[in-house]
Amino acid sequence: MNEIILMRHAQTEANKNFIVQGRMDNPLNEDGLKQAFQTGLYFVKNKITFDMVISSPLKRAYTTAKMVTKGMLNIRPIVMDKGLIERNFGDYDGKEINDDYYYLIHRGLVPNMETNDELEKRVCDALIDICHKYPDKKLLVVTHSHVIKAILTKHVSEFKYTSRLYNCCLNKIFFDGESFKVESYNVNPLKNEAL
Repeated sequence: MNEIILMRHAQTEANKNFIVQGRMDNPLNEDGLKQAFQTGLYFVKNKITFDMVISSPLKRAYTTAKMVTKGMLNIRPIVMDKGLIERNFGDYDGKEINDDYYYLIHRGLVPNMETNDELEKRVCDALIDICHKYPDKKLLVVTHSHVIKAILTKHVSEFKYTSRLYNCCLNKIFFDGESFKVESYNVNPLKNEAL
């Protein structure tokens, strides 16, 4: 059985300004670098360890993973997996998150956007593939908001794509070789919430 901590990347300027990033390859801002390092300290304080760290190839996720391991005093190779890349928001990339965003995204009305079904299949396939490559390992997977939402909406009845996820939030799931089970979600390590 795999234990997976799905972690959302730390803050970027686009996050701070409520701009959809999607596949845009934005770096972390100064607060984001601190948040990621603090999350590493949170893992140390709570005696949480990992066998492997896997990341989306986008720099905001990869840098988050690097800063977390630095905070844990456990710098190690980070495996990148393109299946963990953020949702393709199509024509909405780079636009403001507002009421129009929620209306259009929720109804799948954004031209060229990856549909919920496409996203959920891609994310589940990627995570299953990772678990098959690294069976019985405890994994830290650093990724993006809608990648995490693709799992949570399928396994947590009250969670929706419009639900908010904190930067650096932690989501504990298990994979038993056939299915996923969510144990906890949207845990904020920056507020020292228990995982």
